[in-house]
Amino acid sequence: MARIKSDYLARWVNDLLASGSPPRPKLSNTNSGTVVVDFSSPNIAKEMHVGHLRSTIIGESVCRILEYIGNDVKRINHVGDWGTQFGMLIQYLKEEYPDFTGDIPNITDLTEFYKNAKKRFDDSPEFKKVSQLNVVKLQAGDEECRKIWQ
Repeated sequence: MARIKSDYLARWVNDLLASGSPPRPKLSNTNSGTVVVDFSSPNIAKEMHVGHLRSTIIGESVCRILEYIGNDVKRINHVGDWGTQFGMLIQYLKEEYPDFTGDIPNITDLTEFYKNAKKRFDDSPEFKKVSQLNVVKLQAGDEECRKIWQ
């Protein structure tokens, strides 16, 4: 069990009350500078859940500690990229709703839409390959893939 001497604790509390904030830690070999913290990164093609908060809370805590010791912190809250999921969803939309540009489908249950696309992705090597090619097209700026993505 750790013990704190009462005179140390009293001195620390008095210093805190006098300065309005706790003293900065004395770190021996640190260089203050700019620090980039990338956190969160939820898969935006899937349903959000409470587990996504963990990374965000830890990331924000790290940022606050780094700022407290004198760093300029740049927060990057990355929310995913154009990964395989988007290629899969694009292909599923093309196959299930071939006239989606003229007759816009009413997709009310996005979770079900995702699950159906994922099942086809897992079951069909051809669907999987075309889905992966859609990601390449999307990243290259393909007009049709971009329109579906938007």
